[in-house]
Amino acid sequence: MPSTRTFAIACGASFAALLIIGWGGSALQASGLIRDAGALKIPILIVMISLLAVFAVSGIPVMVNLVLGFQRTIGDENVPAIHSAIGSRDVIVYAIWTLMGLGALVAIPAAIYSGAFGEKPKQAIDAAMLPASQGTLVVRPGMTFAEMARQSSLKLDIGTRAPITSAVGAGGVFDFHIPGTGMYFRNCRYYFVSPYTHAPDRVEAVNVGLSPHTVSRAELEQANAALRRKLAADGWLTGHEEYRSDEDRTLHDGFSRGPDGRTWLKSGIVLDIESRRMDDPAPGEDQKAAGKWIQFIDLWPRADYPGIERLVFAPYRQGAEPVR
Repeated sequence: MPSTRTFAIACGASFAALLIIGWGGSALQASGLIRDAGALKIPILIVMISLLAVFAVSGIPVMVNLVLGFQRTIGDENVPAIHSAIGSRDVIVYAIWTLMGLGALVAIPAAIYSGAFGEKPKQAIDAAMLPASQGTLVVRPGMTFAEMARQSSLKLDIGTRAPITSAVGAGGVFDFHIPGTGMYFRNCRYYFVSPYTHAPDRVEAVNVGLSPHTVSRAELEQANAALRRKLAADGWLTGHEEYRSDEDRTLHDGFSRGPDGRTWLKSGIVLDIESRRMDDPAPGEDQKAAGKWIQFIDLWPRADYPGIERLVFAPYRQGAEPVR
């Protein structure tokens, strides 16, 4: 084992480095030299944790030697317990290091999963822990529940629900396919399939939660953009509202049409890209960036979609904005 002097130098140097980085970073941000430390968060966190580990590990033999050295100085070295401790000094150090290592094995994964290193490491853990898909749900508005059960490999508990008078739904991990299209979704988390009131054996609407876990607002926007590209590549048309009357244009700040990208149409199916916030808002938060979100979609037959007469569908133009 290295000498006490070596451990003392490592302990003091790591502690000084922690103070310099902490105070220096605060001073740089206060001076405006660092405006956005977001990109530096993970590297600095890794450095700080590494320095803290060096400080903690090197501090143990320093403290043990200081305590035993003090006992020797005051003449207690012949006391049986002290004498035994002095002779087992290295064993004591290794025992404490072992306990610290075991604690780190619990604390570090917990810190990662709680979001200390950002959402991506947590999502990687979530993805690794996802159970295998329970099967594929195959359904679209207009088909019968019998057809849905026959085409789906996902186990559906509808055999004892005839006639079906309310939504059929469940949670879990499954895949989802919209028949008649090229749209496949992996690792979905829930679904609700609603029947027509006047035809309870037939599907009217479908709601599917696509997100396997909650995501940040920025990641939600990325997921929505990816889904828009996927829909456009599969031949779906996107719809926007047309504000035809003066009153309509006045209500919409003078715009003559709304944005594209939320509502889509193919083969008589209307698909809405939706999102839901899963945590509670906090006072003073940045509303454009805050929150934990999930992405989901709603499917309707075109004839039953509310406000369909106000929508104009056309090929998607990425980045299209409302126009005056």
